[in-house]
Amino acid sequence: MNKLAEEQGIRSVIAHYAEGMRTHNVDSLRRAFHEQAILCGYLGDDLIAGPIAELYAWVSSNPAPAVSGDPYSCDILNIDVTERVAAATVREEYHGPAIDYFHLLKIGDTWSIVSKLWDSES
Repeated sequence: MNKLAEEQGIRSVIAHYAEGMRTHNVDSLRRAFHEQAILCGYLGDDLIAGPIAELYAWVSSNPAPAVSGDPYSCDILNIDVTERVAAATVREEYHGPAIDYFHLLKIGDTWSIVSKLWDSES
């Protein structure tokens, strides 16, 4: 395993996620997530949990930061790779700062996010 090449592949997937969130482009998000991915996390005190389709629906029905002028950033803090599975820790700024934990799976030569966990950063 070439760890540098694997990390670059994961960074590319996270870049698709960030671009999809910044522009609210569902096609970009679909390039990042596995079709059966799940989401679990907190928006304030509200627990959000469900299949990836719920994120796509939310993105489709809300204005993108690129349009609304809301600040958006997505910075990778850490990537851990074990053969065909990986975890990435990301600091995301969107309606306040949050820490995201992405779990990824490599199928063939392609990395995909299979779950996203997040909570607001204090």
